[in-house]
Amino acid sequence: MTAATSTTSKPSIEDRRAEVQAKLEAELKRIVDSGEYAAWFTKMAAFHRYSPTNAAWILAQAPEATKVASYRTWQQVGRQVRKGETGIMVFHPKPYWVDPTSGERVRPPRDPAKRARLEQRIGFGVGHVFDVAQTDGEPLPELGKPAPADAPRALAEHLDGWCVEQGVTVESRDLPPGLYGYYQRDGDRIVLATANTPGERVATLAHELAHRQDPELLRAEVIGDRRYYAHNRADCEAVAEAAAHAISARFNHDITGHSAGYIASWVEGDVTRLSELQQRVGKVTGTLLPPDQLDLALDAARQQAATARTSALAAGRSRS
Repeated sequence: MTAATSTTSKPSIEDRRAEVQAKLEAELKRIVDSGEYAAWFTKMAAFHRYSPTNAAWILAQAPEATKVASYRTWQQVGRQVRKGETGIMVFHPKPYWVDPTSGERVRPPRDPAKRARLEQRIGFGVGHVFDVAQTDGEPLPELGKPAPADAPRALAEHLDGWCVEQGVTVESRDLPPGLYGYYQRDGDRIVLATANTPGERVATLAHELAHRQDPELLRAEVIGDRRYYAHNRADCEAVAEAAAHAISARFNHDITGHSAGYIASWVEGDVTRLSELQQRVGKVTGTLLPPDQLDLALDAARQQAATARTSALAAGRSRS
C-alpha cells in the first residue's frame, strides 16, 4: 500500500485535501454508476469509530484498508509502520481559545480562573493514520466474526441486548404479507412479523433500529415535525437499509441480495444524495455497532499514547 512519492516539490496540505476530495467524488460517482451501494456502506462500517467524513476520506485514499490507527497507536500495540509508507489523511478536532473582549485567538493561561474567562472553540486540523497492512509486528486480536450459519443468532443476541439496554420494546405480531416490521416512536416499540425467518427477523430489527437512531428523524421528533418521514421517505428508507446491511455484514450475515436493490431504488442514482446519506448512515452504525477486540485494543493504545503526551507536556512545563 506504499504510495508513489514525487521527486518534485512536496504538495501542500491544501493540495492534498483537494486531491482526496476529488478522489472521493469520483468514487461516489462510480458507486452510483455501478450500483455497488451495499459494498460501499459495508466498507464504511469498518470505520464506524471515525466520523462519517473521515471514514469516507479513508476509503477514498485507501480502498482496501481494513483497520487504521495513528503511527504512535500502532507502536502501542507492538506494531511499526514500515519506512516509506504514506499516511492516510484524516481530520481531527483541535480546540483553541479566544479572548471575548478582543475576539483574538490567544494562548490559554495556566491559571484556571483566567482560562475560564476565555471562550474555547473547536477547529479541525489534519492528521494521518495508517492501515494495518502498512505495519509489521505483533499479531493482532481476531475480529471475531461468527460463522455464516451462526450469524443470525449472534446478530440477534447483539440487537436484542441493545434493545433491552435502551428500553426499546420488541414484539411479534401477525402482519400483512410483505410487511416485515415497523417502528413506533410513540412508545419506543418495534413490531416484527411472526412469519419472519430468523434471518429476516434480525435484518428487519436492524432496519427498524436504524430508523430509531436516524439523526434527522430524531431532529424532526424534537421540533415536532410529524410529516418529516412522509416528505423524505426515500432518504429515510435508504439510510435504514444501508445501516441494516452494514450492521448485518459486521456479523457475517449477508443480506446483499435484498439490500443492494432496495438502497439503489431509494438513492435513484443521485451522487449528491448518496454523499449526504452516508453521513447519516455513519452516525447510525456508530451507535448500533459494537467495538470488536481490535477496536478495543486500539482504543486502549490511543488512551495510553494520549496519557504519555500529557505527561510529557506537564513535565516540560514544570521544568520551564
